[in-house]
Amino acid sequence: MPMLRCVCGAARWLLPLLLLLVGSTSKAASALLPAPAGLLPQRGPVAAAADGWLLGAEMADFSAVDATPARAFAGDWAGYQPRNGRNLALQSSHAAFSATRQHWELAATLRSGILIDGSRGAFDAVFAYKQRSTPADGSRLVVDVQAQGLLWAGLRGARTWSLAAAGAPGLQLTAAASLLSVRRLQQDAAQGVVAYSAAGGYAFDAGTLRQDSRRSFGGDGPPQSSGSGFSTDLGLHWQPASGWMAGGFATLSAVDVLSRLRVQGVATEQTTLSSATRSTDADGYLDYKPLALGRYSTSNLRLQASRKWSATLGVAPAALGASGLAGLLGPGALLGARWERLGTLNLPALWATLPLPVLPAGLALQLDADARFHTLGFGLAGRHGVLLLRSQSLRVGQSRAVGWQARLELPL
Repeated sequence: MPMLRCVCGAARWLLPLLLLLVGSTSKAASALLPAPAGLLPQRGPVAAAADGWLLGAEMADFSAVDATPARAFAGDWAGYQPRNGRNLALQSSHAAFSATRQHWELAATLRSGILIDGSRGAFDAVFAYKQRSTPADGSRLVVDVQAQGLLWAGLRGARTWSLAAAGAPGLQLTAAASLLSVRRLQQDAAQGVVAYSAAGGYAFDAGTLRQDSRRSFGGDGPPQSSGSGFSTDLGLHWQPASGWMAGGFATLSAVDVLSRLRVQGVATEQTTLSSATRSTDADGYLDYKPLALGRYSTSNLRLQASRKWSATLGVAPAALGASGLAGLLGPGALLGARWERLGTLNLPALWATLPLPVLPAGLALQLDADARFHTLGFGLAGRHGVLLLRSQSLRVGQSRAVGWQARLELPL
């Protein structure tokens, strides 16, 4: 799987580099937040070198599926374990290469994401097909699936303003705007019913809509459609100088809070399907051969990128009344919580940054526990970089959620 090869590659080149950079002399305050980055893109404050430039690189990838291991999503679904309610599949990846100076940032970015939201009946129907199994007599599966995928590249500018006295910690406001080139857009939806009886076999009755800027439907050539647009982000970072939260912080982030995308000439297929069959093909898969009524066309689409919200809170252990724990973990330790939201998907998490005495000076252990997909992340953070790997299972091939994130900053 390409993502896992990227994990191994990142670990090989980034971890030794982190260890090398920990002891180097810095002429910039680190722009890295003291918390692990979330599962979705976030808008934090722009880094600022005391003088000169600060170069940065950031990469992250996360994939999660409720019903089957992430690596087996396109496979046979042998490890199928659906949720009781609606089932989700999420993939989110991004990369950015930035240059910052005096709270200004210019970055080249690349981002992809897809969210699939399906009913239990839709996932059960896919499972029965992939396993070549027969449902119970009288089964009636309600299919309701929506999916949207977007891949774009862009150029981003950002600026951070301090709302406190010069040199004092306090409130910072960050705004960012990106000019985008849409590389691929996918939108799919299906609603209907799949029924099975021993006497009549399978009966299908559904409607589907497929739109893809890099495919063709109906035998035509590739559409070669293109798109463009813009997106804006906002972020607030609060670092109190006194009170029980002294040494801690709180952030609010809204990514793609206002966006407009236009994609021209998107191939579109809209059909109604009906069928009654019990036959299978040579490989044993159901050969439903539906009666399809529909049309092929191209569409000019105007849409918005899905908004991504997040809030993060970090406090010192002493602020929680755990003075003994604070002494054990040492100065600089932070404990916190995070909440993220994409559409109807909520992603709560707990995290910790621990500069343990057993680690070399300048290194901290980062832990991140996501409550929605039950992933656990382990990472190392230094003054100039972070590397964190996360999984829902010790056996990555059996995990329903897996990901990684890496970030590097170099002052010039």
